[in-house]
Amino acid sequence: MARGSGLALVALPAGAVFGLVQPLAEARVDARRMAAEATALERWVAEQATIFLTEEQAREAAGTGPSAAAAPIGVSGVEKSLVEAGLRNDVAELANSADGGISLRFEAVRFTVLADWLSRVAPDWGYRLAAFSLVRGEQEDLVEADLTLVPAR
Repeated sequence: MARGSGLALVALPAGAVFGLVQPLAEARVDARRMAAEATALERWVAEQATIFLTEEQAREAAGTGPSAAAAPIGVSGVEKSLVEAGLRNDVAELANSADGGISLRFEAVRFTVLADWLSRVAPDWGYRLAAFSLVRGEQEDLVEADLTLVPAR
């Protein structure tokens, strides 16, 4: 019976370590990784916003900014640019809003492709980005994105 008791004294702590402590440690590592990714994304968005605002101010000072831009390209123009960028199939919602703007929603889109598209078309489409939200998707480089565009004038 002493042999069984000794085995129980070893098995119970080992079971606790492998059954409780190890999964908690793995969850902690995952949480830290996700926090680091969220921080990196937040930093990138802040940097892009700063770059965009600096470029927009320079365009306005040169007389080529939103106030000098052509009329907004409309929902069909935005859709055309989405098709050209290969993003049209990723769009979950593309609609005109009551204020003359456009609502655009992606349920799962590659972040790098979306960011590249925004960087290329935003200065020329006659809209400014009034609001946006990005949520990390289930897979790497995928995000859910909601964009609200309003006429630049």
